[in-house]
Amino acid sequence: MATAFDINQNVLPSAGHTFHRPQAVPRSRLCGRFNFGPRIKEDFVTVRRCDPHEPVDGVKEFSLYYRVYNPTIIHSTESPPIVIVHGGPSLPSNYLYPLAQQFSTSRSIIFYDQLGCGRSSQPEDGCMYSIESSVHDLTELVRSLKLEKFHLLGHSFGGIVAYEYAKADGLHHGNSECLSLTLDSTPSNMKTSFEECSRLQEEIKSELILEDMETEEAARLVKDRLRKRNECRLEETPHALVAAIEKRGTTFGPEAVSDYVARPPLHDRSLPPVLMIRGQYDFVTEKCIEGWRDVFSRGSKLGGSAYREEEMRDCAHYCHLEDAQNFGDLIKGHCFINDY
Repeated sequence: MATAFDINQNVLPSAGHTFHRPQAVPRSRLCGRFNFGPRIKEDFVTVRRCDPHEPVDGVKEFSLYYRVYNPTIIHSTESPPIVIVHGGPSLPSNYLYPLAQQFSTSRSIIFYDQLGCGRSSQPEDGCMYSIESSVHDLTELVRSLKLEKFHLLGHSFGGIVAYEYAKADGLHHGNSECLSLTLDSTPSNMKTSFEECSRLQEEIKSELILEDMETEEAARLVKDRLRKRNECRLEETPHALVAAIEKRGTTFGPEAVSDYVARPPLHDRSLPPVLMIRGQYDFVTEKCIEGWRDVFSRGSKLGGSAYREEEMRDCAHYCHLEDAQNFGDLIKGHCFINDY
């Protein structure tokens, strides 16, 4: 089982921002190096939204929180950083922090909370959210950090944001180059994903005796069985995931992107090499990722992306927690062969 990082510990803040930390944590642990891993830097990026309710002066500014492990080598040309995009939508990034343990001090790992969750701003107006806006925010993060070359990994819904980012301008965004793309448990069609999840729930219902139960109790039992079978198969749910679920945003959720279907890039744009990972028992089933094969096979015919799939045995939706070592090896290998 991966050990979760405490999001309040071992933080090296940037100038101009103050972070609240537990009083019990001594300063010597907040600055400097982990006994078992890398240093951390955290800060905020400003992102903007046009407010349709204020046509005259309708631009609003919000703060996007990010955290960098191994910040001193963020611009390394030999081992470019990895930008991690969390899922949900609106599930804070801290459930992905254990990934940083797989890279020790060898590569910078960049996490951020998308608008609407975690430490980022959480506007209540639904007009402030969309896949397009999320892609814009990712672009602004990359620009602000002055990343010239980097790898991109998106988990679940985060893979949709990562793909749309890569698709928008192909391999290059201004002065930035996306070297590789990893789609981790990412559906190519959200409607299909919902249908498959419903099918899995019906299978569970058929296995249980629910007639004598109250409706709420039965629903809770089915949900719990689905979670243990098709979400996270560890005996105990890792603290990092529990903490993220407890802090999940409420304004922007899966229903807001229910009509998403992945489309190939226009204008014959090339895409970076792609690694698709999913768990053997993932609720993002084989059927949910079929569309990616079509998207990337078209790219291959155009001289574009190389595409590879990996199914992780005995895992479900959170492979990086359920089998941290093998997941880390897949990511490290994918990045290494595409570093240049």
